[in-house]
Amino acid sequence: MSEAITPDESSTAESDKPRRGRPPAARVEGKPVAPAGEPRPQDNKVVKLLDKNPLGMTLPEMAGGPRQIKRIKTLRPQLAEAIRAGLVMPVSQRAGHTVYRLVKHIANR
Repeated sequence: MSEAITPDESSTAESDKPRRGRPPAARVEGKPVAPAGEPRPQDNKVVKLLDKNPLGMTLPEMAGGPRQIKRIKTLRPQLAEAIRAGLVMPVSQRAGHTVYRLVKHIANR
């Protein structure tokens, strides 16, 4: 009646125990691709801020002040992306900083 435990049987005995630690992350096959005809939703924080202010804003104004260095660093790539997409344009300077405005607000003035 003594049976030798094979490696396969020992691994099943260990799997009966509840696993400790964080469960593995769910894998996503791929992001859903939006149709090419529809414009992308404005998930850009810079675009949202400039949409509320038609006069335009500088980068420190968007961040909440000139000392908000961390926030400025996170907004700078989003601003560059919006400029490349053609949503935002640099217009002038205010207190030594470039003022950015949405393209749709530039046409109104």
